[in-house]
Amino acid sequence: MSDLAIVSRPGSVVRAFAEAEKLPIIEWPFKHNVIENKFDLGIVVSFGHLIPKEIISAIPLGILNVHGSLLPRWRGAAPILYAVMNADPETGVTIMKIEPHKFDTGSIVRQYRCSVAPNETTPQLTERLAVQGARLLMECVRDLPRCLQMAAPQPEHGVTYAPRVTMKLSHVNWTTMGAKQVYDLHRAISHLYSLTTNWHNIQTRLLDIKLDPKTTTSSPKTDSESSKQSALEFLNSPTEPVPTPRYYLDTSVTRPGSIFYNKLNRTMKIQCGDGLWVSCGGVRMGGKNFISPHDFYNGYLTKVKKTEWFFT
Repeated sequence: MSDLAIVSRPGSVVRAFAEAEKLPIIEWPFKHNVIENKFDLGIVVSFGHLIPKEIISAIPLGILNVHGSLLPRWRGAAPILYAVMNADPETGVTIMKIEPHKFDTGSIVRQYRCSVAPNETTPQLTERLAVQGARLLMECVRDLPRCLQMAAPQPEHGVTYAPRVTMKLSHVNWTTMGAKQVYDLHRAISHLYSLTTNWHNIQTRLLDIKLDPKTTTSSPKTDSESSKQSALEFLNSPTEPVPTPRYYLDTSVTRPGSIFYNKLNRTMKIQCGDGLWVSCGGVRMGGKNFISPHDFYNGYLTKVKKTEWFFT
């Protein structure tokens, strides 16, 4: 390698690295004559700008892009997040050729596939794919002529899009979203935004969302049902029975968004559109500080009728 330069705007992490390593920097945007007859190959990762045809044509071997999905699935700015949010069992990295005027439509040079763990978050998956993407890119560069020769157009079927994420995506629709959807949304975007809902016209942020391991399609047990179960457990168990949780809510009026508070262990669950629950580790009410489920119970739930214990 005889020449290397970094293309970047001011203030980026890549630019800071280039400055620390004393690498030449080309300020974006630039004219094609700045790089003409100087470089053989271009590489972009999470660049976020359409590259003009004149610049692509000025580089003999073209420009490769490292994209965090199995294209053509999840074209766009947030492919890893959308894979997590949609509970994709598999994703990966694509090395593709840049085309002018369009994002993420170029021919596929190489792909790496991997499974997505059911509890994996966007940052965790991003870290894994970053390592594999770097390795895949180096493999391509080492065997570039053959890789470029074997490049194939993207399939026309299976195209999906992953647009830039805004806070609007964080709002939970309790009526239409099942428990798994709510949990998948949380693990996808909680590093950017907490899930949001409303408590009697107060915007509420939900923290530490988890699937309830004991979730069933039925409502929580009434006190009488819990007492019967506790008696049976006591008779059948040689050890001291575990206290049975009691959820403080009129179970005859449950609906999507209903809140279940366990006064015994101070935990809170929320009913979703499919009748299943997610647990919530705390909330932020309006612009206030984080409060625990117990504080939410004392400060908010006890101030209204139990028939009004629900998020919207």
